[in-house]
Amino acid sequence: MLDIKFIREHPDVVRKDLRKRSDKEKLAWLEDLLKKDEEYRKLLGENQKLRASRNVIAEEINALKKQGKDISKKIKEVKELLQKIKESDEKLAQLKEKIDFYLMRIPNILHESVPQGKDATENEVVREVGKKPKFSFELKPHGEVLAEKGLANFEKAGEVS
Repeated sequence: MLDIKFIREHPDVVRKDLRKRSDKEKLAWLEDLLKKDEEYRKLLGENQKLRASRNVIAEEINALKKQGKDISKKIKEVKELLQKIKESDEKLAQLKEKIDFYLMRIPNILHESVPQGKDATENEVVREVGKKPKFSFELKPHGEVLAEKGLANFEKAGEVS
């Protein structure tokens, strides 16, 4: 998974990599991710300013209480701020969820030696490690081998489930 900071600082590198993969869907995701990240950071700054304002008003309320003055206007201000903070927190959570969705799905950067192709059919075998084993018998799927050896009963398993 790529770090959002890396994506933010090097969007062209990520774009180039996604083009190399011929992945138009993820290219669109990248653009949306960058917009959502910018919106998230802007909203986070506003949210922190609202919280700072709430703290200042809370201090003013304490000072007014000590002086025995009316605090109803300040309490109303705090309630309005709390509502704005709540709405902001909800929006931040939605944006964070969407950002995380994209971050989990945008692939890591390919090594520069990886050849470019239209799709998986154009993949090249660069090297093979070891020799492919040759067997004197026909290979069977593992489920078939288990059934033959009496280690699994797939019919019964199907009935039970």
